[in-house]
Amino acid sequence: MADFEEFSFVIPGYTPETIPLNRLIEYLQQMSVVLGDPESLHLIRVDKGSAEPILHAPKAVALQAQDNAARIQRGDGTKKQIDAYNRIRRMLRRDARDAGNPALLKRAQKVVLEIPVAPDDLGVLSGIRQASTVDGYLIRVGGAGDDAALQVQDLQGRILSRLTAKRAVAKDLAKLMWEPVRLHGIGLWERTGEGEWRLERMQVQSFEQLEDEDLSVILEKMRTLKVTWPDDVDKRLRDEREGSL
Repeated sequence: MADFEEFSFVIPGYTPETIPLNRLIEYLQQMSVVLGDPESLHLIRVDKGSAEPILHAPKAVALQAQDNAARIQRGDGTKKQIDAYNRIRRMLRRDARDAGNPALLKRAQKVVLEIPVAPDDLGVLSGIRQASTVDGYLIRVGGAGDDAALQVQDLQGRILSRLTAKRAVAKDLAKLMWEPVRLHGIGLWERTGEGEWRLERMQVQSFEQLEDEDLSVILEKMRTLKVTWPDDVDKRLRDEREGSL
C-alpha cells in the first residue's frame, strides 16, 4: 500500500445515502479528467459525512494528479481539464444543496484543489471578437501545424496558453524567448458572471519587443525630464503597468 496514495473528493450537500448513483458517477468522471490518467484512478470507498469518494492511485500518478490540480487552480490546465473543472462548478450550482460551499479535493488531509460554485449565467458573454494586445514574457513556441502555439506569462504572472501565430510570425517571435514582448492580434473574449473579462484565445498577427528595465531605472530617467511630477508618481506608474487604473 505504500506505493499508492489516496485522494478524497468532498462533494458538498450530499451524503452517501442521498447522492444518486448517476450523479456520483458524473462528478467522478469530470474529476478524473481534471486529474488525468483516469485508468489509474480507482474508487475504493465513499466516506460518511459529506459524500466523499476516496480515490486510490499509484504514487507517480498521484504526484502528477496533484500537479494537474495545482495548474487548474492557477487557471493553467489543458482545455479539456478546464472544461471538466467548469462542468463540476456548474453541477454544484445546479445541485445548490449546501449554500454555495465549494467542492474540495484533498490529499493527505490537505486541500489541493478548491472548486467554487459557478455563478449564475446571467451577464455571461462569450465569443466577443476584437483587436487585442497582450504584454508579457514569451515562454514557449511550438506545434506542427500551420499555426504555432504560443505561451506567454503576463505581467500579473498568469500563464496565457491559447495563443497562436502563423509560422512566419512565430519564427521571428521565437528569437525573443524569455524576453518581454507586446503581442498584437485578434482576440476572442468572454465576460464571466462576476463581470470579469477573460481572453479565451488570440491569433497573434504582429509583435514588438519591450524594454526590460527595472521600474526604478525608468523613474530615474523620467525625473530628469523638465516636467512637474505628482507626489504619487511611483504608485500611478505601478498601477498603470499592472493595468489597474
